[in-house]
Amino acid sequence: MFAWIVLPIAAARGTVEGWRVGLFGREPGEDMDTTQAKRVRRRSRLELAVALSLAGTAGVAGCSTATPQPSPSSAASSSAGAGPVAESFAKYDAVRTDVVAALEKKLPGISWTVSDPATMQRKKDGSCFLYLADMKSPEDIVEPSKKFQAVFDAVDPVLKEHGFEAFGGTDKVPGGWMVASSTDGAGASLSIESKGMAYVRLQVPVTSADCNPKEIPAG
Repeated sequence: MFAWIVLPIAAARGTVEGWRVGLFGREPGEDMDTTQAKRVRRRSRLELAVALSLAGTAGVAGCSTATPQPSPSSAASSSAGAGPVAESFAKYDAVRTDVVAALEKKLPGISWTVSDPATMQRKKDGSCFLYLADMKSPEDIVEPSKKFQAVFDAVDPVLKEHGFEAFGGTDKVPGGWMVASSTDGAGASLSIESKGMAYVRLQVPVTSADCNPKEIPAG
């Protein structure tokens, strides 16, 4: 039932594979060496979820095959709280660090390492997003966390401390992945995703004329 939803979105990204990778992250054995592939994989999962939701609504109304797109007002609001790159990096790198520390404490034996370095990318609406370094665990955390209940218990207090909303459950996404996501008032989005492995991802809108990854502070 997702075929008519997935293909239009995939077309916008170039290929169906690009859509799958962009939403969920790399599958074991996939070649992700090129910069373009990494950027596609880092596309906003939250933006795609909005598109999927809109597509589902259109399907109920009349099974339209038009490619769903987030409304201009949604795109504008996503970057309404954008701040300088250096300031945003410092603020949200601390969020990512605290989230990973909480997960490691709650789920001992499951370690996290950097999967891909931080980068920046300009979206089609002109907004610039900073993508913090992805954190990856080679372990599936669905069962150890009792279907993410332990994730909620560990991370929700951290989210509250940093001005994010509590997870409030998992997101409905295709492909067998379990995903929990949260946002803050500045438009930042944090997600924890697991299927055979696990990822912690965090993206935030920033103000930048060039939207160049070289603006990201070292360290």
